[in-house]
Amino acid sequence: MQLSIDSDLNARYAAGDWVITLTIHPLDNTARLAWNPQDLSDPQTFSLPVSRRPLNRKAIAAIENVFTSFDGLDDIANAEWAYLHNQNRSGWEEGPWWDAVGELGYLLREAV
Repeated sequence: MQLSIDSDLNARYAAGDWVITLTIHPLDNTARLAWNPQDLSDPQTFSLPVSRRPLNRKAIAAIENVFTSFDGLDDIANAEWAYLHNQNRSGWEEGPWWDAVGELGYLLREAV
């Protein structure tokens, strides 16, 4: 899975409720670490909040290391987007990707 890291993670946003988020796009096999407005995410992604504070280079390197060494990326990349008839909406099917996303989120928060 391809990870991109925005260059402004060490800067604070002046207005709004922003949080550094790892956004994973299983449908195109990419991930992005960036500042994002809280509660504004694409439903076809997994958005993992990482920090409300700017990060230093050491923290960014630790996050990148956790991501690249994480064994569950293949599970996340295999996530299935479908129409969920029992919920009358589209969303992620049940599968091993949910556990992998939860574990990755925990490891990322521990890294910072």
